[in-house]
Amino acid sequence: MTGMDWDVIGHAWAVELLRRQMERRTLHHAYLITGPAGVGRRSLAAALAQAVLCLAPPAPGDWCGTCRACRQVPAGTYPDLHLVERPENKKGIGIEQVRDLQRSLALTPLDGKARVAVLTDFHEASEGAANALLKTLEEPPPRVYLVLTASDVEDVPATIASRCEALALRLIPDGEIAAALERRGASPESAREVALMAVGRPMLAIDLLEDPAKRDRRTSHAAALPQAMRLDLPGRFDLAEAWSDEEDLEERLSTWLLLLGGAVRSSAVGAANREQRSARRAIDAVVGTLEALRRNANARLALETMMLDLPPAAEGWLSTDAEDEKRLD
Repeated sequence: MTGMDWDVIGHAWAVELLRRQMERRTLHHAYLITGPAGVGRRSLAAALAQAVLCLAPPAPGDWCGTCRACRQVPAGTYPDLHLVERPENKKGIGIEQVRDLQRSLALTPLDGKARVAVLTDFHEASEGAANALLKTLEEPPPRVYLVLTASDVEDVPATIASRCEALALRLIPDGEIAAALERRGASPESAREVALMAVGRPMLAIDLLEDPAKRDRRTSHAAALPQAMRLDLPGRFDLAEAWSDEEDLEERLSTWLLLLGGAVRSSAVGAANREQRSARRAIDAVVGTLEALRRNANARLALETMMLDLPPAAEGWLSTDAEDEKRLD
């Protein structure tokens, strides 16, 4: 199997742009791929790395799928591919990781073709790491390509972003995600279900498809949002107390953000302005709670504050099954 479409769900414009640059030998030495979590930033970066490193491409910008590079790049084990990620016990990529990377990139590629470094979630990198990487971006070694991923170009230091070719990925229509999952073997029902739950994020859809337990939790979390917003204050505080000890509390709130974001995007112009304001107010309340929890705030107090800030839900302001059907048409 060759990689004519790079096996990426959505983002055909980005794949075509990169393939054309490879055909014309105008590939940039550094890319910054941005977009919401789960939209496919890392999958596009890995696909680009495989296209660059393939040892026997059938055509420029393609990959063979059978050589050593094509077998090992997807697993992250190919020696000329360098993955730099946030360590589990750190807030982001650190300066020592970048310095180790620089020492590796200074060496001749083991297979003689190129070296590719993928640095994920660079918006969380330390200031020291960003400053250290700047030298490599300014004076890249020959046959070295850097691919950074981040949430938004504005979340990366301007000195870094200005030295990269930016590719801003957008959310993918639900129908396109569902069709891609069906081509990969999912049943139409399962593909549709997870596509709707992922709200434009194909990698999240794949994750939900592969993890039924997570899918069930997400369904439960999504149903709880309009229920909570229709309760009076004592009822909301009862929920805050019940949820304060949940291990998956952040997953619950992250699910709410996806649902609220979908409500904002799908609201009609004019009459729906009030619904959009309600959804945006709810988003602010949930985001503030997530930030407080990540600062180790008391969970119950953070949830009670959120319940005070959540607006009441007008009838029908969230997506209905009928609306979901239209989104897939």
